[in-house]
Amino acid sequence: MINMFIHNLCLKSMESHRKLLEREFKRHHNEPSKKYIKRLTSEFCISSSLHHINVIDTLDLLQDTQGNYCEVMEYCSGGDLYSLIVTSGGGLEKDEGNCFFGQLINGVKYLHDNGVAHRDLKPENLILTFNGCLKITDFGNAECFRMAWETQPHLTRGICGSEPYIAPEEFKDELFDSRSVDIWACGIIYMSMMTSSLLWRVAIEKEDANFKAYLEAKKKDTFTAPFQCLTEGQRELISKIIEPDPKKRITIEQIITDSWFSSIYICHRQTTSTSDSSISSTSCSINAVNEQATAINKTSIANMV
Repeated sequence: MINMFIHNLCLKSMESHRKLLEREFKRHHNEPSKKYIKRLTSEFCISSSLHHINVIDTLDLLQDTQGNYCEVMEYCSGGDLYSLIVTSGGGLEKDEGNCFFGQLINGVKYLHDNGVAHRDLKPENLILTFNGCLKITDFGNAECFRMAWETQPHLTRGICGSEPYIAPEEFKDELFDSRSVDIWACGIIYMSMMTSSLLWRVAIEKEDANFKAYLEAKKKDTFTAPFQCLTEGQRELISKIIEPDPKKRITIEQIITDSWFSSIYICHRQTTSTSDSSISSTSCSINAVNEQATAINKTSIANMV
């Protein structure tokens, strides 16, 4: 994961008077320059190609006077969803949580429609505008699972993200669909919003009693305590999202057409179509990443070593 921190709290565009945020790409200890450049370029290529109301708008990649690389993006004054959950005192209001969930699903659908899986969805990576528009941010673990000329997704393997939000298949040495792990994380985030707590520490039966209890209850077609606060429609959908078997887990398209999900009032919606079948046709491609990384290396590698 690319470690970032806020470099300048707020910048203002001279041309548009728009408030912007500058975040620095931290270089790992003893990380080779070429690897660092390719890592930051990969994230920037993905994030800057995405344009949706529920995805952070990434505008530029700059180098400061100390030689550090910084990503310039839109500034959102509402903080992150994690902070809102922590201060909620037991969970968000039902309509508020549902609205955020609807926006999250719409944002994830846009990513998946364009061949991108986030791989690190959690409340800390969901930021809010002053009027409650949710934005997906931090694409340090994101991957392109389908190129523009392809019809089938590339499977992947390996663990990404924070343990409480990681799907159980990621802990196995097997290939899986990266879209499915994004969907799992959305379900965990929803339950965090509703209960102001985590369902479990890690989705491994032998290591977490709460997850084991969830699996046992699911076999009996019942629900553990955290799910008792949900309506029947909510429980039905969330149980399909937090389905331990990735082959049985609901897809993003099925979530969108679910009767309970369709009833959610979503206060911020995309007004125009932005789907491109795959952003891989432009700057997300592996060749584009390599080309941009090479260009950056040629101009600045001497200042970084």
